[in-house]
Amino acid sequence: MKYITFPWAQLGTALRRLSLSGSVGNAAAWILFLLIGAIPLAAAAILYIRRRSCKADILLAALSLMLYVSMWFYINPSYLNVYLSPLPMGDFSGYLLGTVLYSLLLTWILLRCIIRYEKAEYRNLMSGFRFLLYAYILVLAIGTLLQGGAEFIASCQALTENNSGANALELNISTFFLILQAVCRLLPKMAELALLGMGAGFLRGFERAAFSQDTLARLERLRIASGRLLMLILISNVGISILQLIFSRFLLSSSHIIVFPLTEIIVVLGIRLLSLLYLESRRLKEDNDMFI
Repeated sequence: MKYITFPWAQLGTALRRLSLSGSVGNAAAWILFLLIGAIPLAAAAILYIRRRSCKADILLAALSLMLYVSMWFYINPSYLNVYLSPLPMGDFSGYLLGTVLYSLLLTWILLRCIIRYEKAEYRNLMSGFRFLLYAYILVLAIGTLLQGGAEFIASCQALTENNSGANALELNISTFFLILQAVCRLLPKMAELALLGMGAGFLRGFERAAFSQDTLARLERLRIASGRLLMLILISNVGISILQLIFSRFLLSSSHIIVFPLTEIIVVLGIRLLSLLYLESRRLKEDNDMFI
């Protein structure tokens, strides 16, 4: 959870060291402290001058106040457990401050996006949605790989520590099945990433030429891939369960899960519905062109 306090805790530590370096350093630390806390207010002023402000910018005042409070606590970490918790909680209070800061910042960004795109034109809305989709794909990919990697490493460590007297064959087979299980757990998210990437490609083609042959081909590939990836998720889970049953006498650790991929089913049905709506819109356009 330490990433939640970045870079605020590091800034607080740097300002504390600067303040303790002497009278000149203390004055510089106070100036930097005031400047850092005023950044959201400066952003609000710039947006107002450029006539791009909106009601969501009120949150910048709250963000500035919260930034001053948080930076003060990060500069003086000994007061964290005194004022923010009735019991010594270690670094938890620092995590709480970072969470509130990022929540305010993210809420301001999202509210501005919502207000901006309420009256946006079709192409601007499509471009904005594709940008958010690409950002979501990137975040989901990083989070999935980090979480999957951490779980796999923890499983391997537990397997080795709890079975120190096992023979090499059983340990190797068990490790191999841990790899298979990790891949199986990653499959739903990886399938979702693949479908989102193909969906972003379809949106790009739709933005350029809504009813072109290339856009139709992209949607058809997306429709086919959605069904195949869902079948792959189901078959891989069943396959691993059967393999674990066959090699059960050699396994030091096993995991049997009954998969009902409701999210993936909804995604596949949504893609199928999207393809039907698109084809119907394309047919109506072709009929209108013939009538004209």
